[in-house]
Amino acid sequence: MKRAIIYIGFLITALTLGFALPYSPMLVETLTAQTQPIEEVVKEGDVIFQTTQTGQSKLIQIGTRSRVTHCGIIVMKEGKPYVLETLSTLVLTPLEDFIARGVDGKYWLKRSELENIKIEYDDYLGKPYDRAFRMHNDIYYCSELVYDIYLRQLGINLCKPKKIEDYLILCTEKIPQIESTMKERGITKDQYAVAPVDIFNSDKLQTVK
Repeated sequence: MKRAIIYIGFLITALTLGFALPYSPMLVETLTAQTQPIEEVVKEGDVIFQTTQTGQSKLIQIGTRSRVTHCGIIVMKEGKPYVLETLSTLVLTPLEDFIARGVDGKYWLKRSELENIKIEYDDYLGKPYDRAFRMHNDIYYCSELVYDIYLRQLGINLCKPKKIEDYLILCTEKIPQIESTMKERGITKDQYAVAPVDIFNSDKLQTVK
């Protein structure tokens, strides 16, 4: 109990002061993030992950115990790779711009065993970002977008949605920043969601090295 209280106190301090969050071995993805150019490696349908540099990213890291805080799907347009992702709206971002936004320009890349994937993305573009992290409401957050496209277009169920409360470790919902964000956005502990780390850990995707 004392350890939990100390750890929660540290997390609050880390969030308040903007410190980088520490990870014990059980919290760190075994795959080392990559930095080398990948324009000639990526294929349509690949899922790319990164750690973003936002306040929300810190909350996601704490809640999901993972460095992976954002993801998108590679699509090819006029022979060039883009990332279909959620920002303020759903957009196509040039791959190099997506990578540059991540912490230290690092990323993880994963791929399905399916061949010749073609993503139909036009109907997604321009949809607003879902700040409440709710599913099945025709607006999306990053991991839900990937989950939805893989399920609807490719027939692949990447992971099982979980309740928000399943992500909140060591009573992290009592951390002021998390508690206020959930209240302000209308996020409830009993709603279901998929986190970037759930997609990352899917046994339906393999690491592209």
